[in-house]
Amino acid sequence: GSGAIGLRTALELLRRDVPVCLRSAHPPTHPSTCSTGAGGLWMPFKCDDPRVHGKWATETLDELLHLVTNSKETSADSTVEIVPTLYLTKSPHYTTEDKIGGVPLSKNSENERYGEILNSENVNPLPKWTQDPRLSFQQLTMEMLSSQNEVLKLRIPSKVELVDAGYMYGWLFYPPIVDAPRMLMSMLSEIQLHPLSEGVNIDMSRKYNSIEEMVKDAKDLGCNTVVNCTGMGASLLCGDDSMVGGRGVLLHYDRNCERLRDQDREKEMLHDTAILIEDGLWGTSSEPCYIIPRGNKVVVGGSYLEGDTLQGIRDSERERLVKNAMRFGVDTEKSSIVGEWTGFRPCRPGVRLEIDKTFGISEGVKVVHSYGHGGSGWTTFVGTAKETVDLLGYTKK
Repeated sequence: GSGAIGLRTALELLRRDVPVCLRSAHPPTHPSTCSTGAGGLWMPFKCDDPRVHGKWATETLDELLHLVTNSKETSADSTVEIVPTLYLTKSPHYTTEDKIGGVPLSKNSENERYGEILNSENVNPLPKWTQDPRLSFQQLTMEMLSSQNEVLKLRIPSKVELVDAGYMYGWLFYPPIVDAPRMLMSMLSEIQLHPLSEGVNIDMSRKYNSIEEMVKDAKDLGCNTVVNCTGMGASLLCGDDSMVGGRGVLLHYDRNCERLRDQDREKEMLHDTAILIEDGLWGTSSEPCYIIPRGNKVVVGGSYLEGDTLQGIRDSERERLVKNAMRFGVDTEKSSIVGEWTGFRPCRPGVRLEIDKTFGISEGVKVVHSYGHGGSGWTTFVGTAKETVDLLGYTKK
């Protein structure tokens, strides 16, 4: 595979001095590669596997933050950048500390009301990943957010717009966002230039119809292992009926597109912000509303429609996405859509990361599966790659 999972797994093997042959039906930036169209935001999404929210996400965050720290490029030119991110909700969530009163709140009416709500029974827990201090995570009321934004100047809807739409709370945090196409090509380039890749055929037009065909090809190439990172392709290759495509749709605008001024403020908001909504008036679980600054584009979404196999974007969806762009400050009358994309997140009840006990045994070829990461491929690609190679018994350098 040539998506985020496949390329990073190949890199992990090479970094542990294990030669690889890379096979894929398409190059990394082909439209059918789910990773290339993804928003690239580090945040566990549409994948309930607990490993996604734990070690895999943490190890990926480690590497992405390291890349940001050591990058000499400006944000607009970088493969990874830190972007303020706002996740809007109608209701608050709590941490264990909140529930037992371990987090002191300052004595003002807003915080006292916030504390009372947190201690009610009808409140959901915050995800574990929000506790990582490197994300500078805060859960804010709209009053708190509005006050902070007098200084932060984030490109977000006004307090009036948000409250009128029913959004009373927001998670403000600072995750890395990957410029997906650039990162894919960067990983492929590292594979091609690695000393162990010299003379190895990297074939980006090789299609397989079965795992048996993969095993035969591996044996002919002198390989002792097949690592299956084929995403949605695994549904057919493995006969995995638990796999379902979570269809997503996006519009692309130029990162420097015309922006609407906040009519409730005299000063223009300056800083690009990723905004995500999955409930309330603007978004739902199956039709999330979001904008993500990514490289030289802003991507506007979205959808999560399991079993919907339509390749293009419906007119009604395009109309909704344009409306989302306008809500988040894009002047859609003066800004042209520069691209659109439809992809299918590889979803299943849990990620399949295991050694196959059926295929390849008689041929002396081990088969390892790594697929089904849902909407969390860019959140787990490093951690998943490391665990896959650990599973094969190759020690870390």
